[in-house]
Amino acid sequence: MGVITILISIVLIFLAVLHFYWAAFGIKDPSKIIPTRINEKRVMAPGKFGAIIVGIILLFFAFIFINKILMYIDSDWTGYVAKGIGILFIVRAFGDFKYVGFFKSAKNSKFSVLDTRYYSPLCLLLGALILILEF
Repeated sequence: MGVITILISIVLIFLAVLHFYWAAFGIKDPSKIIPTRINEKRVMAPGKFGAIIVGIILLFFAFIFINKILMYIDSDWTGYVAKGIGILFIVRAFGDFKYVGFFKSAKNSKFSVLDTRYYSPLCLLLGALILILEF
C-alpha cells in the first residue's frame, strides 16, 4: 500500500507543478486544457491566480498522502480528508454531464477528446486507488 500512496503523491505533485508552470508561462493551446463549447468558446477562463490556487490544493492533497507514510500529523481527520479527495476525483471523472467527465454531452472539442482519453480515466484511477487505500 505504501507504493500506491507514493505513486498517488507523485501524480498529485506533478499535476501541481504543471499548474504552477501554466500560471508562470501560460498555456500554448488552451483548447486542449480548458473545456470549450462547440463553437470553440471557453466555458471558463481561469487566470494565473486560479492555476496557482489549484496547484496549492493539489500540493495539499499530496501532503495528505505523504503524511500517511511519514506521519507528520497523527490525526483521524487526515483519513476523512483522504476519503473526500477520493470522492472528489471520482465525481470529476463522472463530470458535470455537459463539458467534463465520461458522460459529457459536448464531445466535439479538442478538450473533450483528451478528457475522455486521459483526464477522466486518470481521475477515476486516482479516486478508486485512494478509496481502496482508505477502506
